[in-house]
Amino acid sequence: MATQTEVARHLSLTDRQLRRLQKLPGAPISNKRGQLDLDAWRDFYISYLRRSKNDVPDGDSEDDL
Repeated sequence: MATQTEVARHLSLTDRQLRRLQKLPGAPISNKRGQLDLDAWRDFYISYLRRSKNDVPDGDSEDDL
């Protein structure tokens, strides 16, 4: 289990970016306050990036993530 800051750092995100991702459907939820599953978050973020890549037209990029 990891804290929000540890998960964000592992995924090369800011805490704010991770909080935005936490609001998306299917995002892993914490078992206890501040305890996040690092493996679940890694899998979720990879699938998020794959979905995002398919949604963005060529030449455009997301500045936020």
